[in-house]
Amino acid sequence: MSAAHPAGGDGIPPSHLLPASGPGTDNRLSDSTLYGPSVQAGRINGGVHFHEATPLAPPVPRQLLPVPATFTDRESDLAALINQIGELPDYTVRMVVITGPGGVGKTTLANRLLHQVSTEYGGGQLYADLHGYAPEGPARTSEVLARFLRSLRPGAQPASVEELAAWWRSVTASQPDRPAIVLLDNARNAAQVRALLPGGRGHLVVVTSRDRLAELAPDGAILHRLKPFDEAAARQYLTRCLGEHRVSREAGAAAQITRRAAGSPMALALTVTYLAAAPDRPFADLVSGAPSSAPAGPSHPHSADQETAVNHALDQSYWSLPRSTPTPAVYRRMASVFTVDFDVPLTAAACNLTCAEAETVLEQLHERNLIELHRESASRGRVYRFHDTARAHARALATREATFGELEEILQRALDFYLTTSSAAEKILTPTHRPLRRDYVYPPAESIAFADDATALAWLYSQRDNLLYALRAAAAAGLDLSTWQLAHAIWPLLRSSHDYELWTESHELGLQAARRCGDRAAEVEMLSTWGVGLRGAGNFEAAAETFAAVLQLAREEQDPRAEAQALHELGSVNLHCGRPAEAEGFLLQARQQRIELGRTSESDSEQLTYRRGVAITNVCLGQAQLELHRPAEAIETLSAARTTLLDIQDAFDAARALAWLARAHAAGGGPGEGEEEGRRAVAECDAAGSERWRAHSRELLGHTLREGGRADLARSLYEEAVGIYAAVSRRDEDRVRRHLQELS
Repeated sequence: MSAAHPAGGDGIPPSHLLPASGPGTDNRLSDSTLYGPSVQAGRINGGVHFHEATPLAPPVPRQLLPVPATFTDRESDLAALINQIGELPDYTVRMVVITGPGGVGKTTLANRLLHQVSTEYGGGQLYADLHGYAPEGPARTSEVLARFLRSLRPGAQPASVEELAAWWRSVTASQPDRPAIVLLDNARNAAQVRALLPGGRGHLVVVTSRDRLAELAPDGAILHRLKPFDEAAARQYLTRCLGEHRVSREAGAAAQITRRAAGSPMALALTVTYLAAAPDRPFADLVSGAPSSAPAGPSHPHSADQETAVNHALDQSYWSLPRSTPTPAVYRRMASVFTVDFDVPLTAAACNLTCAEAETVLEQLHERNLIELHRESASRGRVYRFHDTARAHARALATREATFGELEEILQRALDFYLTTSSAAEKILTPTHRPLRRDYVYPPAESIAFADDATALAWLYSQRDNLLYALRAAAAAGLDLSTWQLAHAIWPLLRSSHDYELWTESHELGLQAARRCGDRAAEVEMLSTWGVGLRGAGNFEAAAETFAAVLQLAREEQDPRAEAQALHELGSVNLHCGRPAEAEGFLLQARQQRIELGRTSESDSEQLTYRRGVAITNVCLGQAQLELHRPAEAIETLSAARTTLLDIQDAFDAARALAWLARAHAAGGGPGEGEEEGRRAVAECDAAGSERWRAHSRELLGHTLREGGRADLARSLYEEAVGIYAAVSRRDEDRVRRHLQELS
């Protein structure tokens, strides 16, 4: 008999559930939205029947940036591009590459173009900043692919770049009548772009870059070089922003301002902001030279004309900031922080301000066009970011003006903010996650207080990229305590998202850091949770090796809790690898260890933890007995597991136990009882809200019906399972498709 296992396996809950590692696990569903087919269950004459409800699709992504009201002088560019796009064949992916120097308005034109044609692309609007010119280097292809896929297909994702790229092409090719828009901002080279092209036909990809990217011409890309404003356009922009009367009154000085801007929209925007802040300030004051407090010459004297103009305007704006306020320091400090964006709480922590002070300063910097408002976030409030040129300018100032140890302090403050806040979310979301030490140098004066599970998880998801950059920054700086503690704290994000790239990198860095610290408890925990990730990603042999290392360490450290968990995980991995006899040996040891731990535990909560741990091990043990063709033993083991799980009100794992109990009864000569229990298990998994187990319970019931000669009913259940798996696990979807092929 074949008992299929979903990705993540028994003991690895679905993406919407948030369990902990170790023998005590907390599975809870809170304020979750389920995507994919939704199946409702009812009763007729004592039996359970199923009928499809209207599917809930994920919301269509709308990620384009807003276009400023002062959009100027690009009408001819816009018209030419729209005309050229219309001439491209619809059987391919259409591509436009807009190039030009920093600050010339590439992103603004790209957004304006895409907003103009958006009604023709019903598949959504995706945006990614590829950070091609950022000091830290370009964004990783896998990160961008994962972000795009999360927008279109929430749920677990493949672990490798190749699988991510293949799934991205498959997902975008699956709806040929609903092509999508993709904006790839700040690309460094053609390879970056090609790796992110969607599959199928009819999509529109717009790329911005400072380089010409001529290599994309053979791919059919429209190459459009965006030129600076001419003097007439620059004057029109000044007039729109400052008024005809003011510009005409100082026509000579206005002409000098436009010439000095060298046609750069960004330089003009900074200048306009500077002048608008003081309506009575004569233009001539600006033309006569920089403020006396500014250093002589621009910060980047060797840049091209437009970039020199932008940096001159940035100098002007920076040195006009009131020196008696923290605003200049915040501009410098936040540019040196590792994050891709920033909000009020992070700014307050990194700059040692109150949140009220940080909010005021960020508004001032935004009003002066020194930072951009990136988005409004339900979990973070107003989220800001730097233009690449502004970030480079501010970082140069930070390097030049920082006092001894200031930059190191900023880094540690930002890391402590992420460690404190992630640990707070961890405590709410996975209260039974094994606690490890936390070491703070600069704990935030005002910590974020999460109201519930949903807000804590939303914050983790919204900070995913920043958390990854935090880990990298901590590791690069040799801050080992911060590195492994942060890797440990983001556990609920990993278990919820199944983001295996983040899982792997965080654990590689965390494990190395724990070892350098000589912290064996941290090393054991890093190895253990890394093994869970390897198993979830389908790397079963690597997971087995990892758990064997955990077992050895746990025994050396005389840590029975970790030893029991390692034994359980080795049993689970051996089940996945088709070695039920080996699995049974490990699981019997794990169960006995957990029983002993429960007997010697001193608190009620610990007793409950180990009682549940025994039941979870019994669920796996029952599967091993089933695979070894001992259904009677499996029925006894799984019945005990379900009784315990119902008693402690763990509805989700009780439903899992019932699904396997149904298979055991069917194998033991009770097909009627097996079918009835299987249908009840489907209903319970639906009620629990687990997408993976909504699918897997149908798959298991399909096996029972198939073995009973009811192929049509089995096929229907397999098809339902495929529809659900499609949103969360391609590997599991492929497995059930093979079952359907076998039926044919």
